[in-house]
Amino acid sequence: MKKRTACLAAVFAVAGFVVAQDQDEKKEPVTISKALAVGEEGITQYTGLSEVGQDEAAELFAAATRLTTEQTLGQKDLKLVLELENWRNLLSACRRSIDSLAYFVNGGGTMYSHGERREVSAVETFLAEFSKGLPIPDGKGDLNADKVIDRTIALLKSLKATGDSKHDISEGVKNATAKFADLKNSVGGIPPDQAKKLVMFATDGISGWLLDDDNAEAKKFDKLRETLKK
Repeated sequence: MKKRTACLAAVFAVAGFVVAQDQDEKKEPVTISKALAVGEEGITQYTGLSEVGQDEAAELFAAATRLTTEQTLGQKDLKLVLELENWRNLLSACRRSIDSLAYFVNGGGTMYSHGERREVSAVETFLAEFSKGLPIPDGKGDLNADKVIDRTIALLKSLKATGDSKHDISEGVKNATAKFADLKNSVGGIPPDQAKKLVMFATDGISGWLLDDDNAEAKKFDKLRETLKK
């Protein structure tokens, strides 16, 4: 009984701490310059440290980064903004499909929905650097990039759902494999260096989200991805 009472006291103490944090949140507007200055973690002083608050912080940081990137590109050529948008849509679709499948493979949980919301921050951070290489000239792609995508698709098709989510994961796999097939077609017409960067980023969540890091299959996949750094 004493142990249970102590546990309840600890819970109430944590709850009180969270409330205190919420009261300490800054209610002032978050501008582009402010968001970029304090970073994603720093923005939580305006959104709070709850899971939803961290989601919002990621989205605000992503918005600031995206606006800055597009402003820079637009000063050169608005067509570059549209070119980047195409890559944004494709990369986001690939990475979010991994998050969605992880939900079914690992038995559900809110962490995956939060992961999907925060995904936008990683995407915009990557695109901010990637955009410096636009416009992308024509090329013939990269053989190793193709191999990584092919292996990704094979892994996706081998996934099994836990519980009663077989139909849901089947639809998820179908959607994910289609997105990665689109990625393969898209990177097949650009220079090798750019193709490898895009595929490396798009497949970042396979190990850890869909495959256990210590899994032999995960290690083999990571070794294959290492070829994209050469």
